[in-house]
Amino acid sequence: MTPRRLLPLLLAATLLAGCADTVAARIAQRQEIYDAYPAEVQARIARGQIRLGDDRDAVWMVYGNPTERLSRTDASGLAEVWIYKILGHSDRLYPAVRPVYRDVGGTLRGGYYIDDAPEYEWKEALRVEFRDGRVSAVQMRE
Repeated sequence: MTPRRLLPLLLAATLLAGCADTVAARIAQRQEIYDAYPAEVQARIARGQIRLGDDRDAVWMVYGNPTERLSRTDASGLAEVWIYKILGHSDRLYPAVRPVYRDVGGTLRGGYYIDDAPEYEWKEALRVEFRDGRVSAVQMRE
């Protein structure tokens, strides 16, 4: 393959590798902690799986930083909750009727238009609860 054809491929690979926030990249950031886990836990984390009893570092290696952190108190004590959100379609009904205030030229107009473009909003996808630093509950949207 000529250098002229190889350059775009190398550039694309470099950009993709630099932008990726993957499990492997997060493991590399906390390699000493990862190496201290038993082999079966390491394999599970590398596959992107967590279980009850895992610590915060294992959850972080799999999912990264949470979108929100909460504390929750109930009869059994204090819990820390990590919430992960994704961007998804809004649940509003389509199409929507919207008022028109100005046209493209800036002239003030009355009336309405039909808006059939979807809106997006942050939706909770995963909730991980910790008690005493260990995963005590996982709630996932299906």
